[in-house]
Amino acid sequence: MTVRIPVEELQRFVATIFERAGLTPEDAAISAEILVAADVRGFDSHGIARLDYYVRRLEAGAINVRPHFRAIAETPSTVAFDADNGMGFPSAYRAMRRCLEKARESGICLATVRRSNHYGIAGYYATMALEEPGMIGVSMTNATPLVVPPHAQDAYLSTAPIAFAIPAGKERPLVFDGATSTVAWGKIEIARRNREPIPLGWALDAEGRPTTDPFAARYLTPLGAFPELRSHKGYALALLVEVLCGQLAGGPWAKYVGGSRSETIGPSGTGHAFLAIRVDVFRPLEEFLAEMDDMLGQLRRAKPAEGAERVLVPGDLEFETEQERRAHGIPVHPEVLERLLEIARKYDVALPL
Repeated sequence: MTVRIPVEELQRFVATIFERAGLTPEDAAISAEILVAADVRGFDSHGIARLDYYVRRLEAGAINVRPHFRAIAETPSTVAFDADNGMGFPSAYRAMRRCLEKARESGICLATVRRSNHYGIAGYYATMALEEPGMIGVSMTNATPLVVPPHAQDAYLSTAPIAFAIPAGKERPLVFDGATSTVAWGKIEIARRNREPIPLGWALDAEGRPTTDPFAARYLTPLGAFPELRSHKGYALALLVEVLCGQLAGGPWAKYVGGSRSETIGPSGTGHAFLAIRVDVFRPLEEFLAEMDDMLGQLRRAKPAEGAERVLVPGDLEFETEQERRAHGIPVHPEVLERLLEIARKYDVALPL
């Protein structure tokens, strides 16, 4: 049976686990907030279901728990960071925070991070921009290779997620968070937990053949799934993310990034990129917000197609999920619950049930 755990209590539990696994109290708190934010927004593939993954890497010494996070190159509108193999969550959080500070002064800023680790959902960092008036945020990351390019046999690219958050006035903001693969690998993990088949086009088996069996899935397809459905577009978008987070950041691209698929546990070399744009350096903010309201309002009020209930704008479902889960708690799958209980017993921390 699925149980629900209040958001704040789950955050405190995760923070305590991270701290006992070696992180500083500050890094543990940041990491817990961002990890649980995935569940809050409905990205169950990237939330507490992955706590054991992070704990294993911390226990193995694969993540530097006392990193020297530093800027290695900087101009008024750019900054490049070296995360010193630190935990991905606080590394990305500090990079985006600095990116926003610089955009506040210069109008725009691009930040990169090298030698980091998995940073959770890309959307968390993009939506940090919404905390400031008139700021647009973009976030992206590379990861371990899982995605097979069109006409290839092996995985060369990561799911290369990208997220953006654009403010509006009276309407809810426009927020997108998604992989440049057809789905994220976490969707395969969810299908495995639920013993459900996956749609054709999501994944390929070990021989590179399309499969609907989540347990046979080994690789993912680019957004578009198949060449005849124009998967070259997802492939190209993934390459953009790889270049900004790899070559531009000064780190490896996906083929050489370690992580969940690595045979040996060690530094992953993950890279991130962030962009912050201050609207009012381009035009009056009030005009921009009014036009955003007009566009988003028209889309949300659009006449639904036959069989559809309503037209959504990216971010609407996540907003509604967050409202429901903050009120009623995070649903925890029985298999995930068992893993959480094992971690709780190991670190002598009570799981809030």
